[in-house]
Amino acid sequence: MLETEGIQKDQSIKYENLVSLRKKLFQEEIQPELIKLAEYMKNKNVQRKGPMISTTYDVEEVDGKQLLDMEFLFPVNQNIDLPEDYRFKPIFHLVHAIYKRHIGAAETLEETYNELHAYMKENQLQQITSGYNININEKEAAAGKTPIIDVYIGVNPSIL
Repeated sequence: MLETEGIQKDQSIKYENLVSLRKKLFQEEIQPELIKLAEYMKNKNVQRKGPMISTTYDVEEVDGKQLLDMEFLFPVNQNIDLPEDYRFKPIFHLVHAIYKRHIGAAETLEETYNELHAYMKENQLQQITSGYNININEKEAAAGKTPIIDVYIGVNPSIL
């Protein structure tokens, strides 16, 4: 049986002024894309004002490798004109979500998702968004500390 302790319901998150990158990428392409975006923002004197938010919409198999349809969102301090691959989103607001904090390597994040899915099944909740990962201690994790990732999944507020 999966551990569903620590899961909270009726949670919401809201960020304003976000730079978004949604693209299909192989795993090894993700980091170079994020570095490219960070350099672009630095050259435009745009500062991040919050944690990186990521979600995976779909995964497909291409030549034996996983191609991930992902979106990365970065809260920033100002509106910005962006090149074609990027979009500016004035607001990101997720409501009526379930939430669990994941403490550990990203490779074990699937366990947290399994717990959230078990909780939804047990409580007859209907998932209506992809899962959103919010990297709470991104800089510290890059320096070798244990990653902390808050996971949110939007669920249908209706009782059916």
